[in-house]
This record gives sequence, structure tokens and C-alpha cells, in this order.
Amino acid sequence: MKKSCQIRDIAMGLVAGAAATFVMDKVSTWDYSLEDPKVRESEEKMRGGEYPPEVLYKRVAEVTTGSTPNQQTTEKLAMGIHWGYGVLWGGLFGALRNRVPVIGSAAGLTYGTGLWLIGDELLMPVLSSRLPRPTSHGRITHGHSPITPRTEPRSGSP
Repeated sequence: MKKSCQIRDIAMGLVAGAAATFVMDKVSTWDYSLEDPKVRESEEKMRGGEYPPEVLYKRVAEVTTGSTPNQQTTEKLAMGIHWGYGVLWGGLFGALRNRVPVIGSAAGLTYGTGLWLIGDELLMPVLSSRLPRPTSHGRITHGHSPITPRTEPRSGSP
């Protein structure tokens, strides 16, 4: 395969990753707007009121530099983590889709869904130890969507 085709495929994957990240942001914002305020408050309390990539960035910064970064830097770099995750995985998909027989253009949605599940349900909780583990609060926070609406907190939730 020509190098120019490979570069084009990677570039298209990067763009697709950015587009998917944008769409997921919009869907998540819309989804949370439908959520019962009590459930949202419970979720925020479990997360300590912090955006998961902020927790991850702070943890990495504290381990690598020994100090806590300021909030403005944290917010900017957390957004970079969020967008970088989507864009870079999109680039990897672009690099692989014409080279690995089981991965084709039609597999993009499955690939993206898998990345969301792995990132949201595994990587963020593991890498950000202050975040609740996926099993700590059930369906209310993880795996939710307008199809499975959250209307009341799980019994025993704070």
C-alpha cells in the first residue's frame, strides 16, 4: 500500500475521531439534561464534583511533578485528554481499517462504542483512583442513555 494512502487513512481517522468526540459530547450533554436532578447530584457527589479527565490529569501531574496544578491548567489539559483520546483512537482506526481484515469502515461504530465503554467503564476509574468503580453504583451512572432513563437514585445512594 502506498505511503500517501496510509497517511490519508490516518488523517481521515483523526478527523473521524474528532467528529465522534464532538457528537458524543453533544449526546452526553443532551442525555444529562434529561436526568433527574437528584440522580445527577448523586453522581456528582460520587465523583467528588470533578470531571474524570481532570482527576486523571491531577493525579498524573502530582505523581510526575510532586505538586498540584492550578485549576485553569487542569481544565485546559483535561479537555486535551478528552479530545486526544477520541482523536488518537480515531487515527489508529484509520491506520488499521484497510490493513486488518476484520476491521472495515462499517466496523467504526462498533469500534467507537467499544472505546467509549473501555474508556468510561475501565480506564478512567482505574487511572483515576478517586473515581467510583463501574460496579460501585450500578446502571444509574454507567451505561445510561435516554433509552434507560434515570429517574431516581439507587436505594442507599447518598
